[in-house]
Amino acid sequence: MISEIKVEVRYAETDKMGITHHSVYPIWYELARTEFIKNIGITYTDMENQGIMLPLSELNCKYIMPSTYEDKLKIKVWISKLTPARVEFCYETYKEGIDRPIATGKTTHAWANSKTLKPMNFKRNFPKYYEEIEKIVEK
Repeated sequence: MISEIKVEVRYAETDKMGITHHSVYPIWYELARTEFIKNIGITYTDMENQGIMLPLSELNCKYIMPSTYEDKLKIKVWISKLTPARVEFCYETYKEGIDRPIATGKTTHAWANSKTLKPMNFKRNFPKYYEEIEKIVEK
């Protein structure tokens, strides 16, 4: 399953050169990931209330082409890897009118207990969720 969101680059997201600042892409990735999770029928709040946290353990972003103020962007996200201990999301950012990504990225998150923040075996602790997520992992 691939989910997507649309964003428009705001003035505050650009640097002195008028280019979208590199620190904004992880924020957009979080927006896309949050929407992705909603699309599978759960929210971050639901997860946290049930004892599930997804702390970030790795973030990568490759900047291919710049975006600037008022550019209209589409960010695609999907799960590329799922294990009982971790989940990996991949991202592609497209600028309106350009048919190839202007940026690509990846985030890796641990499955953690929300009370202790210690890693947990998601498959063992939440087998129904694990099975549902496993069905939508992009091969």
